[in-house]
Amino acid sequence: MGFRIVVLNIWFDVLLFLLGYGEASTHWVVTEDGKIQSQMDSVFSLKRPYDLMALMQQEQRAVLVEDLKQQLMAQKEDIDLREDKETNLEDKIYSTDVDCIIAGKPLTEFDLYFSTVILFDSKDLSVNDCMKEMSMKEKNKKPNCTEIIELDFSMNAFEHLTGVRNRHNLSMSAEEGLLQTVSSGVDIEEFGNAVNEAMKKNKTSWMLFNLATYYWREKGDANNAIECLRRALHFSPREHKDIALISLGNVLHRAHFSEEAAVVVRAAIDVDLDNAISHYTLGIIYAVLADYNKSVESFENALKVQPDFKNVEQHLHAVLCHSKVEKALETQHSSLQRTLSELRDYRKQHELWLKQQEQLLSEQAPPEVKLVQRLEYEEQKIRESLDGRGQDCIQFEQSGHTVLSCNMRREAYHQGTQAQVDLNLNLQLIQAVESHAGQLGQKVADQCHRS
Repeated sequence: MGFRIVVLNIWFDVLLFLLGYGEASTHWVVTEDGKIQSQMDSVFSLKRPYDLMALMQQEQRAVLVEDLKQQLMAQKEDIDLREDKETNLEDKIYSTDVDCIIAGKPLTEFDLYFSTVILFDSKDLSVNDCMKEMSMKEKNKKPNCTEIIELDFSMNAFEHLTGVRNRHNLSMSAEEGLLQTVSSGVDIEEFGNAVNEAMKKNKTSWMLFNLATYYWREKGDANNAIECLRRALHFSPREHKDIALISLGNVLHRAHFSEEAAVVVRAAIDVDLDNAISHYTLGIIYAVLADYNKSVESFENALKVQPDFKNVEQHLHAVLCHSKVEKALETQHSSLQRTLSELRDYRKQHELWLKQQEQLLSEQAPPEVKLVQRLEYEEQKIRESLDGRGQDCIQFEQSGHTVLSCNMRREAYHQGTQAQVDLNLNLQLIQAVESHAGQLGQKVADQCHRS
């Protein structure tokens, strides 16, 4: 048993000796067609080729780098596929959509603060009836409703609305040309003076308070307009309150209290469901509030009452067009936001890939070491070639680079010379091994002798 152990130890030492002559100078890969060939620039050519842990980590790193690369390529392809490249989406919709074509222009080019009124004529009422006893004793007097009659509070005047409570602080643009709708050819100052004279004789006339409101609306005075409207609502019979409510809705809307204006105009519709002006006014207010569904519904209701209302039809198509444009732009924006988020993820993945790639390269042997290993490997291949071709190889420096030059010749004496060189090298290796084995044997014998 002792002898067998000694023999095994001897052969183990011989194996170590033989391995001492070998040096890894290159790496091998399996090609797509199943062939095994050398890899000139292997990631496994490490600075520390003796470090097993470094080799294992490098393998994991190489797998990770390749996986990240494939993920990045798939991500990039997916981003390119889903990216919204439409640059003229809005113009395209305006030029091709049916509603946009019928509207003739974008909703933003319509005047969404224009004046609306419910005429007395539409209710079979005459303005002349309330002004027939008018006198012109005083000139240039404005219809100041607060001087005609005091009204601290009224349940019918929507006192709970912020715009009504804060009427003293409201500002609105003048509604130029409004009086021409009510009474054509009338001078505004003469009209105001006439209404003022009439109110002095009839201080509870809801019609006169409505007329006074038109004067202040054309002047752009929100405070005085609401003061007159409070009194008009207070004294109006229920079936005619919609006249004052539409005026109040206009004043609040032009003062940018559009949500409160919508409340008031809905109340006007409750008074008279079959008045197209009320539905039309509400549709305009909802368009400003960007509540396009309710705006469309209001315009459609107006057309049911008055099918030949051309302005309503145009506004209806303009709102439908604008709604489509907004939805398309919102969809495109969401798409771009998603693409931006994907690009941020892509950048993070790319930075991780660069970091791992840098680490992968940093663990490799320097290029000059790889070159030396490759040259040694190629030189060894040439020296071991016994296929009938002789090579004379010379290694030299040129322009800072190591060059291996081989002359491929087929003459017989070169074959013999090369074979002789290879044989001499093999004999030297065998002699060295035998010598080392003899020394080891002698050491074993000495140890046995001492024992």
